[in-house]
Amino acid sequence: MVGDVTQDPRYLTTLGSTRSEIIVPILHPVTRAILGLIGVESERVNAFTQDDRAFLEKCASSPSRLWD
Repeated sequence: MVGDVTQDPRYLTTLGSTRSEIIVPILHPVTRAILGLIGVESERVNAFTQDDRAFLEKCASSPSRLWD
């Protein structure tokens, strides 16, 4: 979760209007290997909360069941 991507040197610009971003991994249910990512961007600084993170992590656990 990055509150202001303009202040993070790791951020790679894709859309010039993005100001904050959150990315959560989709993990294999057994090996915990990363199968994919869910990324959400916002034009607002500090747009995401810990509640948003928890929600996205719950969403990310759904597709991982395909590899059971």
